Amino acid sequence: MNCQNYKSTFYYTVRLVTRTIISIFYSLKVKGTENVLRGGNSYIIASNHINWFDGFVLIALFKDKITFLSASYLFERPIVGGFLTRMGSISVSQIKTRKAIKEALNILKNGGKIGIFPEGGVRLTKEMQEVKRGAFFLAHLANVPIIPVGIQGTNHGLFSRGKPLHRWKIVVNIGKPIYPEKTERETAELVVGKITELS
Repeated sequence: MNCQNYKSTFYYTVRLVTRTIISIFYSLKVKGTENVLRGGNSYIIASNHINWFDGFVLIALFKDKITFLSASYLFERPIVGGFLTRMGSISVSQIKTRKAIKEALNILKNGGKIGIFPEGGVRLTKEMQEVKRGAFFLAHLANVPIIPVGIQGTNHGLFSRGKPLHRWKIVVNIGKPIYPEKTERETAELVVGKITELS
């Protein structure tokens, strides 16, 4: 088994395990599945980020493999870094930005899907914090749409601190694809506004 096949097998195994965990411990409600592009179309998924479990929720919901852009410092952590590598995530840092963009563009040009949390980290409030512009830059370079996603409820439940164990409710709202505007800033404003509305 080559490296790429191994990563794919690992990814779909993680998805299966995550779906099982969600079905047992959570009540999941998804709205807007009709907004997910079909037929091998490339797109970028941009979501709010209220718990580290958010990425797993997206993996469980979207049929196609999502390649996430993750901060480079996470790859330096023994367990987390190994996991991200096996999942095929792309390391992003100020030093290696060009390399990360090249990898992401290659995936998009081949019909792949990129996942990103524009805020760059977990937040505790509804309002989005200052966002990173990577997703919007990529959307313009590759001329692909961004699908905004709002996740609710992952900050309460099995993977949150100090909470009792029972079935918690997760709501995922998937918005209509947003195509690049004339400028990255205009695109960013539209996407961030929509994510906030869906969250």
